[in-house]
Amino acid sequence: MHGSESDALRTPVSAAYARALVRAFGQTRGDRDELLKGTGIRLEALDQPGAHMPVSSLVVLAANITRRHGELWPLSAAAVWSTSLQGALDVATRTAPTIADALATGARFGSTRAPFVRNRLRKTARAIQIEISPAVAMDEGLWHAVALAVSLNVHAVYVQLLEDAIGEATLQFPWSPPAGAERLLEHYSCAVKFNAAAFIFEVPKALGARPSPFADPQLHAKAIEALEAIENPQPDTAALAGIVERLIAARLPRRLAEEEAARLVGTSRRTLVRRLAETGCAFRPLLDGVLRERARIMLAAGTQSRDQIAAALGYTDATSFSRACRRWFGEKGGRD
Repeated sequence: MHGSESDALRTPVSAAYARALVRAFGQTRGDRDELLKGTGIRLEALDQPGAHMPVSSLVVLAANITRRHGELWPLSAAAVWSTSLQGALDVATRTAPTIADALATGARFGSTRAPFVRNRLRKTARAIQIEISPAVAMDEGLWHAVALAVSLNVHAVYVQLLEDAIGEATLQFPWSPPAGAERLLEHYSCAVKFNAAAFIFEVPKALGARPSPFADPQLHAKAIEALEAIENPQPDTAALAGIVERLIAARLPRRLAEEEAARLVGTSRRTLVRRLAETGCAFRPLLDGVLRERARIMLAAGTQSRDQIAAALGYTDATSFSRACRRWFGEKGGRD
């Protein structure tokens, strides 16, 4: 499932990655704000259950961390490359019948969970390999950091599957050993090779038929089904309006623009307009509806002045807010 780079940048990815990164490197509110600069993501949004963000936002976050902490930062963020963040991909890989099946599963669905990379399964006379490459443009330092994080996750999976044979596997990096490579090597039980032809995880072919210690045909089938549903999603246009409304509400008092809303849901502005139209709505009425409901609740509470409510809803002044109230609630609602 290899689309264009622009498609990859718009692809939604779990906010769990970003949440783990911000928690690992954002010790203060100022640190966290700096990490999220340019991502278009608000800190509060990361804690929403099931939250997603476009790959472009995650790439900017990773670039911010790399600039501040260097390309070995994944060594200080174990939660980011833990198998628990991989969801159905981890389950499908571990429960595959054999090591060869696990590698094929990882190669096929790795980009489903991590759309910022592409995976290719290769077989030679002596080995089975997963070749991993960036799906979006990254500078050298950022790609080294992302590749390190990916390699640590791959190692975390296969150290469980290969058990005592993990030492026969090899991680290959197509660059020279970085400064501090001795720190890096402490995290691997497999062989590590630098200055290779490509970024590759390699397992001897003789180990391919080895049964997975976690093989479970039924669980494997269900996990594959879940991954296929992610890979080929059925458009849920009815739910899209609710997602857009929540994004609008989360941005207040700043007004969410239609273009930004499209980016946050991982699509183009044109596609967002079309999919909303399929449900008989549009972005502007959704925005108006969110503001109206917020205004109704705040006015009913009676704890804030008109000026305060206007500011909280992104109006430039109370007069503009009062005009909106008259439109929403009639003459009575517009009185100061």
